[in-house]
Amino acid sequence: MLAGVCLLCLSAVKANAADDLKSKVKGKWEITIPDAPSGYQNYTLDIREKDKTIVVDVKGGDINIKEQKFTEKDGKLSANLYVGEYVKVVIWDDKGVIKGSADTSMGKLSCNFKRPEKKAK
Repeated sequence: MLAGVCLLCLSAVKANAADDLKSKVKGKWEITIPDAPSGYQNYTLDIREKDKTIVVDVKGGDINIKEQKFTEKDGKLSANLYVGEYVKVVIWDDKGVIKGSADTSMGKLSCNFKRPEKKAK
C-alpha cells in the first residue's frame, strides 16, 4: 500500500512539473542560436496552449512556422521542425531558467531564451 501511495505521489509531481513548465514557457520569446550559420541565429517564438497541447509559432530569417505542436516527455517539451532539414528542438526549465537545444546536421546547438523587452508607449 505504501508503494502505491509513493507511485501516486510521484505521478502527481511529474504531472505538476509538466504543467509548471508549460506555464513558464507560454508567451513571446526572443531566441538566439549563437553557433548557427549567419541568417539562422535569431528567431521569435510565440508559445501558447491550444486544446491542452503546447503550440509554437516560429519566425526568423525565411522561417515562418505556425502552430507547431510540442510534446511533453520527462519534463521537457520537444518537436521536430522542418527548417530546410528536420531539426529536433527541445525546451526545458533549468532551475528557473528556460533553455533549449536544436539537434541539427551540424550537431546540437544551444538556444538562448529571452523575453522581449516591453516597448514604452
